Amino acid sequence: MIRAVLLRAFGVMWLAGIWVLLWGTLSVGNVLSGILVGLAVVYLLPLPRIPIGGRLHPFSFIMLNLVIAAMLVRATLQVTWITIRPGPPPRSAVLKRRLDVRSDLVLTLMVDALSLIPGSLVLQIDKAQRVVFVHVIDITDKRAIAKFHKDTDRLERWFVRAFERRDEWRDITSNASLGRAER
Repeated sequence: MIRAVLLRAFGVMWLAGIWVLLWGTLSVGNVLSGILVGLAVVYLLPLPRIPIGGRLHPFSFIMLNLVIAAMLVRATLQVTWITIRPGPPPRSAVLKRRLDVRSDLVLTLMVDALSLIPGSLVLQIDKAQRVVFVHVIDITDKRAIAKFHKDTDRLERWFVRAFERRDEWRDITSNASLGRAER
């Protein structure tokens, strides 16, 4: 109960801070109206709870961010080269990729990371099958496809290490349904 109140209070303060930043002036009126907007959003438009079955591993999380940063830099340089090099426009393809992540939250974060990397964009997600369809530019041969899958494997490994290691995972959805059935 206390945790829920603290989370809501944090949400209200976060939204009030964003409100003040959007207005660009720190004043009593902006802070008060930000708090009112934050209260309205938190209490009138509550988000559903997201079940999380794993836990955050700080070292792996830092490594994940470094891997994403390295992929961003490399992909940015590649896309820059594609745009300035002479010749025909690059070939692109939509590639299908199955992801072995369990949590919807981790799936969302992984899809966001894939879309953030220049030269790729997630077009469709099959949540039930954990399949994503990714538009990738500069697919010239099978090596480019293999490179995409290798990079995605690497990214997926770090997401699993950071958020949902197999030995620590507990299936929240089945536990929640068992809890309801026992009541």
